[in-house]
Amino acid sequence: MSNRKITRRDFIKAAGLATVGATLAACTPALTQTAAPAQNTPAAIATGGAPSVAKPIELVHWSWLVASDGEVWQKMIDAFNAANKDIQIRMEIVPDDQISQKVLGSVAAGQAPDFGWNTGGLQAQWANDGVIIPLDDLAAKTGLDMTDFSDTSLKASRVPRMNNKLFMIPMDAMCEAVEINTDHAKEAGLDINNPPKNGDELLAWAKAMTKMKDGKVDRSGIMMTGSGVQPTVTWGMVAEQMGFKRASDDLKTACVNPDKGKEAMQWVLDLFDKHQVSTRDVTDRYKAFGNGQGSMFWTGPWTINGYVTQGLPFISAPFPNVGGKQITYYELGGLEMYSQKDTGRYEATMKAIKWLSDNSFLWTTKGRGASPRKSITSRPDYNTAGSDWKVRGAFVDSMSFATIVPVPVLAADDFQIYAGGNFLATQVSAVIAGQKTIDEFMTALQEKWQKDLDAG
Repeated sequence: MSNRKITRRDFIKAAGLATVGATLAACTPALTQTAAPAQNTPAAIATGGAPSVAKPIELVHWSWLVASDGEVWQKMIDAFNAANKDIQIRMEIVPDDQISQKVLGSVAAGQAPDFGWNTGGLQAQWANDGVIIPLDDLAAKTGLDMTDFSDTSLKASRVPRMNNKLFMIPMDAMCEAVEINTDHAKEAGLDINNPPKNGDELLAWAKAMTKMKDGKVDRSGIMMTGSGVQPTVTWGMVAEQMGFKRASDDLKTACVNPDKGKEAMQWVLDLFDKHQVSTRDVTDRYKAFGNGQGSMFWTGPWTINGYVTQGLPFISAPFPNVGGKQITYYELGGLEMYSQKDTGRYEATMKAIKWLSDNSFLWTTKGRGASPRKSITSRPDYNTAGSDWKVRGAFVDSMSFATIVPVPVLAADDFQIYAGGNFLATQVSAVIAGQKTIDEFMTALQEKWQKDLDAG
């Protein structure tokens, strides 16, 4: 197998959706290096020589969404353009591994797109550097009902060091839940209608579904990898369930209850070496689970459409209570606005974002995660729209205990548990590879994270 890191976007692109390439080629514009703001701004229209009938304002939107979720997002953009005559959105697809560099370059050159996607809780550095702008006043001016958003989504959209201002409009909320191969469960004589709820049950199920060959794990009861995202997010969730905290509530102290963090790291190691329900040899976790090389896989709702289309037999269930308190990873997807020389564009951009948020039922039932809007999740048809509730439901129901959010400091990425190449992931990978002891792992976290917290 290749040693290349596999991201969720790689999975979605390779999920077996043969028609996606043609669909995107037909309905999205080509990638450009930078996107210059349209000339038909309110200021330009008001100057001499303007046409008698004003052209619509064209907003430039950069998106890294592709394949199944990209198709749904394209429908959202198309619906906006059909419903609005004075504002139009031109969407450009930018690969997710290029988006940060391109945004920074375009802002510096004064040619930034108007808005784009980001992950809530990770925007502190860009807010501090003026790459993105605060949205409180614009949201109020355009009438976006912020009381309709969940408290967790709003908290993840604000930057404490910037007077707790809002720098993102939440669009979808995601969490980690367990996808279980139903054929494997039935083969092992397990009751698929009663999935594991705690650590003991989880390990019992994993052992029952694991298959060995020549003394090695041939089919993992628990899908794991030897490095990268999967062991890192696993450690992060189990550690917080056990009582470990990456940072104190006041953001002054790193690694609260470090012994619990060590205990969680041992739990991850035991999956490979003691219980033998996982193997370090898996590199592409998405492909491996889709090919039946794993029986249980904790992941996010971005996998649903791909596996459903593939015909994989699976259900979803909440991530079990392994450590004493049921907690899971929370990720917020949202839209942010980039700094413009022509500030007159801001209100039009927020009007577009408001429309997309107000009309996001399709996006949060068929596109990606759960809706952060109370008025949408309370709709009687919310649970019946989109994919079958058996595969989608756990990702919605688990939002009530999805509380592992980014640490809101400038170096937020260092603390991120869903990451394959950040500081934390390199430390977890070193332990799994036998290059560091668990004590050394915790010492490294304490030293680095404390410096990050001290920097603000």
